[in-house]
Amino acid sequence: MSFRICAWRASRRVVCVLGAVVLVSGCATRLPAPITGYTCCNLHPSYAWINSSNVLGGAMLPAGQRASFDTVKGRYYVYGKIGAGYVSLGHDTARSSEDTLRWVHRLVVPDDPAVRLASWPQDVQNAVRAARVLPGMSREQVLMALAYPSPADTPDLGASTWRYWITVQDDETVDVRFDAEGRVQGLSGKPEAVRALEFRR
Repeated sequence: MSFRICAWRASRRVVCVLGAVVLVSGCATRLPAPITGYTCCNLHPSYAWINSSNVLGGAMLPAGQRASFDTVKGRYYVYGKIGAGYVSLGHDTARSSEDTLRWVHRLVVPDDPAVRLASWPQDVQNAVRAARVLPGMSREQVLMALAYPSPADTPDLGASTWRYWITVQDDETVDVRFDAEGRVQGLSGKPEAVRALEFRR
């Protein structure tokens, strides 16, 4: 079962979660050392699943939560805790468990991002905390606000456009466009989807 489907349609999420219970009951392996630190960015769980497709909208876990992941299953799944809650991570385009662990190390960073966040201009801080985007934000700031775009849609983080999915009335795409200096130039997509990601001062 693909957990990316969980993110595409709310009506399918419960079915996917029931599938997750079956997966967890299979063979899983403890990591030699847990991956610990802080969440890099605002994350978007769906029924305690965080998927690499990263569909925005709905629940959000703010950046800077304490995190620890200690169990891996197959090449796609890692299990652990963010804060006091158990969370499962799924990297649905991974080619190996090493791919998945590299992705987890992007999400769980050694230093609390709140320190970095506090050094940014107040309007950028407000946009990040609201999981929104403001023209002029850097790639680092967009990552903290929205987390990593799906690697299936944005395989190169050096690209001039990052594509995100967001649930508004339906699942829609929004492209974050960067200028030559790596600053947000604007957003492209259906008006209601763009409005949902725009930060308004």
